[in-house]
Amino acid sequence: MYENVQIGIVGAGSVFTPELIELILEKKLDVSKIVFMDIDSERLEILASLAKRQIEHSEMDISVETTESYKDAIINSDFILLQPRVGKGQMRIEDEKLAHKYHIPYVETVSVPGLGAFLRTVPVYNEIASLIKEYAPNARIMNFANPAGPLTTYLHRIGLTNTVGVCNVPVSYVSSVAEIFDVPEESVSMSWKGLNHFAAADEVLIDGKNVLPELAEKASLGEYYFPFSLQVLEDTKLGLSPYFQWYLHSDERMEELLEKEKSRGEEVKELEKELLEIYSQPETIEMPELLKKRGGFKYSEVVANLIESFQTNNHHVHYINVPNNGTLSSLPDETIVEVPAIVQNGEIFPLQAGDLPKFIKSFVSNMATVYDYWISAVMNKDGSDLRKALMLDPVFSDAKHSDALLKEIFAVNEDYVENFYS
Repeated sequence: MYENVQIGIVGAGSVFTPELIELILEKKLDVSKIVFMDIDSERLEILASLAKRQIEHSEMDISVETTESYKDAIINSDFILLQPRVGKGQMRIEDEKLAHKYHIPYVETVSVPGLGAFLRTVPVYNEIASLIKEYAPNARIMNFANPAGPLTTYLHRIGLTNTVGVCNVPVSYVSSVAEIFDVPEESVSMSWKGLNHFAAADEVLIDGKNVLPELAEKASLGEYYFPFSLQVLEDTKLGLSPYFQWYLHSDERMEELLEKEKSRGEEVKELEKELLEIYSQPETIEMPELLKKRGGFKYSEVVANLIESFQTNNHHVHYINVPNNGTLSSLPDETIVEVPAIVQNGEIFPLQAGDLPKFIKSFVSNMATVYDYWISAVMNKDGSDLRKALMLDPVFSDAKHSDALLKEIFAVNEDYVENFYS
């Protein structure tokens, strides 16, 4: 069923696409065609040309086609990868400016940038979903577009139940632990569970031994995957997603944001410009070290590993976003949760995860409700649901600002989102 497959990449102009191609070639996945789709013709040409050089260098027989049409990327594809950034990097920067103005801690999926990206992506996903239902109803869909959790949930709500959400955070956490303890990544496993970007592990095992008690002492605090105070790590005794820092250390993060000369979106824009210049050089075949500085590095590893498991029925453990269906007892069945899972005979099976750690249980449940309000707002054109979402999200500290903020969010995004807010 998953032999000689076609992969359609929506948003193939992403700077991460070469990493994916490299892994497909390294793993010698049974792929016959990859369709590169992007609305940015310049980026599309740069990334497709690099992919052709990579494939030629590997001596594998994979054809690469380019298109600016969603339909062309979808029709006949066995795997459809969704990684668009609607509004490009500039709209992320505009979101950050709004969060900055209202002194709300922010990063790509937290607070205003998360909501802005969700609102912009929904109309595009409505169009894509209709095309998938008509032209590739049995395709496996992998969503990496942020905010990955709410967008994966939305795709399920509108009928694309073959969708999984993929993220680099869990595999990068595993990689960080392996580096700290100087062991191969394959020897590290963990009971990772929660929502995308809001998950935690109450066990991190190396060859069966729980190393969490030692991790707080060994980790270099302040590094990306350990941005917490020693007190937080010692008290919680959890392996926390780094995104919790925006809630557990919100005042400190906000002070840092106010002091910075450039927002993360502005930094990423400059970084991507440099990466695209490297990619456009005819001699470029291998991935530059610079890519590791771009948040999201290793996402392609999740995608390539998943495709490999669909093709080989191996027992690789994937940390992915799937419907809960009783996996975590304190969350509704329809909630999309991030948990360990395996693929067998073309089906995904979450590994039994029990329940959420007590420390994050109420927070995760609360954020699941926040995302439900986002989704009901766009499905029912109900602006009051967005106000309720802001009231529930702890990072929005004062409800009195919600009306003015939401009006500005819709004004800034008028080219991408129908203004249903009132």
